[in-house]
This record gives sequence, structure tokens and C-alpha cells, in this order.
Amino acid sequence: MMFRLLVLISGMIGLVCPLQASVKDDIDHQYKRWGRAALVNDVETILSVLAPDYTLHTYTGTVITRKDYEASLRKRKASNKPATVYVTKMFSLAVEGATAKVISDETSENPSVDPITNKKLRLIHIHRYQDTWIKSNGAWRLQTTITQVESTKVVSF
Repeated sequence: MMFRLLVLISGMIGLVCPLQASVKDDIDHQYKRWGRAALVNDVETILSVLAPDYTLHTYTGTVITRKDYEASLRKRKASNKPATVYVTKMFSLAVEGATAKVISDETSENPSVDPITNKKLRLIHIHRYQDTWIKSNGAWRLQTTITQVESTKVVSF
């Protein structure tokens, strides 16, 4: 019988054993590496977080392979397009052997201006993801991202 550990606490992950804490910390570290790398268009670091067979499932159902995702990262870097600052927060973690399932929110805020009123606005964009991580060669690698929710809120300053 396989040991299955599942912890679901809204807004935070309850730590029930040292193994769970270690996995949470390791995966959180990978999310932070990715976030820092995205800010400076560091394609190699982002790719090092991904498993070789990584796939991204968009909210509309499109599946983007690692190869296509890499091409979009390189295109962004070549165009010197500014990166979006975002924060990833894990809400749940389920670990079974060398596989971990994470539900997380990725939130970004961007300033904008209402074209009619000229008032300053904040656009708050949220993605809720179901991520599958696999442990390979001693490190957690992101294998699959499924976009569950995609929303944008407009907030006045």
C-alpha cells in the first residue's frame, strides 16, 4: 500500500511532517527561482525548473509543449519585452512518492489608465494552477501546469 499524504488548508499549507515541509520548501524555492528568472528573461534558469516533458494547459484548453514554451521565452528575451512581476502562493500540496500536486495562485499587478476617465487603475491578474512536480536527479521539476482559473480585476487607486 502506498503512503499518501494530503494536506489542504485554504490559504496556507499545514506542515504535518518533516518530509512534507521539505517538499513544500523545495517546490517553493523552485517557484521563486522561476519568478526571479522571469524578471530578467533568464530563459536557462526557467528551463532548468521544467521537466523535459513539460506541458502547459491554458484556460482555453490549448496545450503548449516545452519546446513551444521555450520558443516563446526566447522570443520575449530577444524582443527585450519587460517582464511581468508576479507572486506565486501555494494553497495545497499532495505528495505521493516522487510526485507532488500543487494548487497555486499566480498574481500580478499592473498599472493602467482608464482611457475614458484618465483615472489611474491597477489591473490584478490571477491564474490558479494545478501543477504536477516530479523529483528527478534530486530536484523537483515542473512537469504539468493546468490553468484552472484566469481572471482580471480592475481596481481604482
